[in-house]
Amino acid sequence: MVLKTLSITERQILANQFKILSKLEDDNEFYERKVEILEEGYTGQYREIFVVSEKEISYDICIETHDILTMFRGISNAIPSLNDEQIESLDFYKLHFKGFDANQDKHYYYAKFMIERQGKWPEFRELYLNSHNSNTILEYRKMLTVYKKIIHSNRYEFTFGDLKKFNSVLVNQL
Repeated sequence: MVLKTLSITERQILANQFKILSKLEDDNEFYERKVEILEEGYTGQYREIFVVSEKEISYDICIETHDILTMFRGISNAIPSLNDEQIESLDFYKLHFKGFDANQDKHYYYAKFMIERQGKWPEFRELYLNSHNSNTILEYRKMLTVYKKIIHSNRYEFTFGDLKKFNSVLVNQL
């Protein structure tokens, strides 16, 4: 959607904001051009004023991303308590957070923001977050069915049995 009109009040408020920025920033010509666009009402140039993404990431995707990252945190926290026999019986590749597909999945951008800019889930900060695989979200959603059952039973630490259930929902994956 291209913004085609602004009220006179909106134009004046934005022009004043850019005038202030032109006084504070080194590149005052950049802001003065924006002031002129707004004051003269050059609607064809409004896209130069608004450099924000027109598309929002839905609340549902944000919540699902949070749940996925929290689920993988719980999986990572459960692994050190396993004995050797239990470790050998699990497929850890399936239990490893692989990121999200940056080309196909909006979860990627929200996760990247939360991890890199917000400092949440620091254990994933060093990971390459682009899975290059559009199927990862499908795998995570299968795992979330197990996660939600665990959380709804008021348990927040995963057992070996829980890890086996995560593995089992992905039996035919990969």
